[in-house]
Amino acid sequence: MKIAELRTYVHPNANKHYVMIALETDDGIIGMGEATLDHRYPSVIAGVQEGFRAIAGKDPTTVAKHWAMLKDKVFWGDGASSRAALAAIDMALWDITGKAWRLPVHKLLGGAVRDKIKVYLNQWWAGYTDTQDLIAKARARIANGATALKWYPFGTPDDHQYHITLHDVPRAIAEVKAMRAAVGPDIGLMVDVWRRLDWASAARFCTGIADCNLLFVEEPTEYQSADAFARLGAASQARIAFGERFHSRKQFAEIIEKQAVGLVQPSIIRVGGLTEAVKIGHAAETYSMGVVPHNPHGPVAIAATVTLASVLTNFVIQESYENDNPPTRRQFVKAGPLIQGDHYEVSNMPGLGIEIDEERLKPLCSETGRLAA
Repeated sequence: MKIAELRTYVHPNANKHYVMIALETDDGIIGMGEATLDHRYPSVIAGVQEGFRAIAGKDPTTVAKHWAMLKDKVFWGDGASSRAALAAIDMALWDITGKAWRLPVHKLLGGAVRDKIKVYLNQWWAGYTDTQDLIAKARARIANGATALKWYPFGTPDDHQYHITLHDVPRAIAEVKAMRAAVGPDIGLMVDVWRRLDWASAARFCTGIADCNLLFVEEPTEYQSADAFARLGAASQARIAFGERFHSRKQFAEIIEKQAVGLVQPSIIRVGGLTEAVKIGHAAETYSMGVVPHNPHGPVAIAATVTLASVLTNFVIQESYENDNPPTRRQFVKAGPLIQGDHYEVSNMPGLGIEIDEERLKPLCSETGRLAA
């Protein structure tokens, strides 16, 4: 069995372009991968094509060998585009390997330690106008089965509000306190600050919401050092989550070794795929740290992230956007993870647990491509 063909697909979405790939072997096995990186898809696709040329004609089941070679000889550094391209190829190779052996990938990684992957919703808050509107939206999602919710009390990146003034901190604290009071103690709540606060303001915010029993505070300030994060956590008693923009084990190493945060957030695309994400999870386990995968991706990466969550004993909860099950995606996803209340089911399908109808996907794409060995 040899790698014979690459097909690439760019599927436009409201706020990003999903980049999906198919690797096909000479005996007809197809592995799917994803390299979604918001709107920066031309450089990512170029990287995928370059990576394909390096492995074309080779055995697809030697995943670790290909990953190491591509990292060292094709992509070199830890940049976002190169790691996304590596991730797509890595996912596709794992998918092929599972299908070749007629096993789900989690079986190849030691087997699933759980049958259900607990999720928290993001984007449920979209368009909220004030705290009472936010609470109403939260209650609607809870009524539909959600048990964990995350939002942005300082606004989102789309607000173009990159500098937070001091008076925003008391307002945000009040919003978090109002949410906790409204939904009760049993709903998991998380907030994402998106790196917008300076250290002193972050400490003030985290201290102000200490009695709200949040699952975590994500990216309260820009990363400066592991020591700075450790001081912030100690000063405020906040459980800090961080790491969605890190690209490798090396970048995670310091915050893990110093236990500078409570939870690490590897993004399966940004770290180069399942191969690297599993190693990051195991490194965190060594220091009794939990993993909450960053997951604002398309259907293939969601399936790969569910696989990741299924094999990590220190997995805590997985991010899932409210639009994980949109009608447009159902047009080309024949089988794959769907949010069921507050969780995904772990699939026992061979491969990553995703099946894409390429014939239905192709006309929905703004760009497609094909390379043969």
